[in-house]
Amino acid sequence: MNRGHTVARWYALREAAEILGLSAGALRKLLERRAQPARDGVYEAHVDGVRARKFTNRWRVSFGEPWNV
Repeated sequence: MNRGHTVARWYALREAAEILGLSAGALRKLLERRAQPARDGVYEAHVDGVRARKFTNRWRVSFGEPWNV
């Protein structure tokens, strides 16, 4: 078993906004402005080590290594 690779945890938009010290609306607007279609057709946004993907109508947010969340 390879322990060097960890699975990213996906947070709901409201949880992620709380971690970032933003309102859910402000984070949603930021992600919508930065969103681009990924290779698999899902919209994705990258902002300062934060990765977000829009699944159906909901954003899910994952934090990169610098965040240690």
